[in-house]
Amino acid sequence: MEVAIRKWKIEDKSELADVLNNKNILNNLRDGVPYPYTENDAADFISAMLSADQDKTFVFAITLDDRVIESVGIFRQENIHCRTAELGYYIGEQY
Repeated sequence: MEVAIRKWKIEDKSELADVLNNKNILNNLRDGVPYPYTENDAADFISAMLSADQDKTFVFAITLDDRVIESVGIFRQENIHCRTAELGYYIGEQY
């Protein structure tokens, strides 16, 4: 088994939707993540992360044998919080 951290690919949308279409995971994430979580939601997220400012947003897929099982992201804050960042992650319930 090979675990890797890599940039998101739009082709990951189906696997991402599978992981996030789970109330047990969504109940522990920030507000605003839709349920049910669809492939369109996943494609929108991936597109947004791929086009985000690379000096402020660092988001990666974590894969097991090139299958998405998790996501991790660091988001630099702005204004008076410019020296801080928010860290977010989740892992598929079965993993």
